Amino acid sequence: MRKFAIILLIGIFVTVITACSANSDQAAENSSGNGEISGDLTVFGWGGGEELQSRKEATKIFKKLYPKVKVHEVWLPADNIDVKLDAALAAGNAGDVIMMSPDWKGLRSKWFEDLNPYIEKDQLDLEALLTQGVDGGYVDADGKREGMPTTASDFMIAYNKDIFDKAGLPYPTNDWTWDDFSATAKQVSSGEGANRVYGIVSHWILQSFAPFIYGGMPYNEDWSKQTLDDPNTLKGYQLFGDLVNAKAMPDDAAAKSMPMDQMFAAGRAAMYPLGVFEASTIAKNIGSNFQWGIVMPPKDPSGKTVNIKFQTGFAMNKDSKNKEAAWAYIKTVSLNKEVGDLYSKVNLPASKESADSTFANLKIEGTDISMVDFVTGLQDAITFPWGGSIAKAGDLYEQTWQQVTVQGKSAEEAAKAYTSQIQSALDSIHQSK
Repeated sequence: MRKFAIILLIGIFVTVITACSANSDQAAENSSGNGEISGDLTVFGWGGGEELQSRKEATKIFKKLYPKVKVHEVWLPADNIDVKLDAALAAGNAGDVIMMSPDWKGLRSKWFEDLNPYIEKDQLDLEALLTQGVDGGYVDADGKREGMPTTASDFMIAYNKDIFDKAGLPYPTNDWTWDDFSATAKQVSSGEGANRVYGIVSHWILQSFAPFIYGGMPYNEDWSKQTLDDPNTLKGYQLFGDLVNAKAMPDDAAAKSMPMDQMFAAGRAAMYPLGVFEASTIAKNIGSNFQWGIVMPPKDPSGKTVNIKFQTGFAMNKDSKNKEAAWAYIKTVSLNKEVGDLYSKVNLPASKESADSTFANLKIEGTDISMVDFVTGLQDAITFPWGGSIAKAGDLYEQTWQQVTVQGKSAEEAAKAYTSQIQSALDSIHQSK
């Protein structure tokens, strides 16, 4: 029996190694370049800081793989990309490859080439090649693949171990719930006035968490109906209103007195929703001020971890004059391991090979805290709910949040004031579509 078990384990091990090798070989084969592809290629995108620099470096890798392709890059500020992009698309000069976000929900689909035939031609097994959770939203309701992912980011909850120790509380674990979170935030809060230590900072991402934490949602799947007034959605908003009332989260005046990242770094808050994109900066600010760690965000009543993700990818302009080069670029910046390793410095890469090795083996700069939880947290994460074409409705959801966390209204009162306006904003999205 023991001999059989050993043989079985060896067989499983060989199978796993062979499968991993095959996946790695497929990724290498399909993103290794082709010296015969040539011509002009225009890349249209947006961004800033280290993230934009990584995208420019990714283009350099593409140029090395495809030396006969002449690449022209157009990078715009992220804050006005919607207007600029729609104008460029209408004028026919948006380029061959267009950076995109899956929260566009098919509203620019008419401009984009279906990438399914290209994937099928290259026999790409995306499930094996892409990081789990990074690909959500790139395929529309009709099955058309509008884009390929490049990077994603999500959140962990950073916590100050010294504050927890002083309060005599155990550190949070990956199995905690939002009720646990609320109780913990209140228990670790202490002090008065300018010396108040808060349980959680007033972070801008918390508004995005609020509708989902008790199993609710702000709107239905196709954006046709608001669900702000769903009891589970309201309960999520109310949790944060209650934290402000209990002085476990800063009120508006306290939040404006010190930036949220500085509040955590200075030991004035026990917990902080930490984005992967800011982990290095936060770590530098904390320095040796205190011991800290990270934990997955809490679970909803069904046992699912609630997390928010931001995603970016690239689409192909259906009117591109060089679709062969356009697909080569998209495939490279999505699947190539060298590109994925480059992206790992600032975000989670789409390349599973890079995410499972280079990124997962990283430590938050200056600490012994592993980045691997960020990969795990992405798997069930919810796409940022207020971006892209839903921005107008998103502004109204933000006003609802302000009513609860700043004005002191109950979630139910706030919802009554905004549900009809939000529904009108959602209706306008479909009318424009």
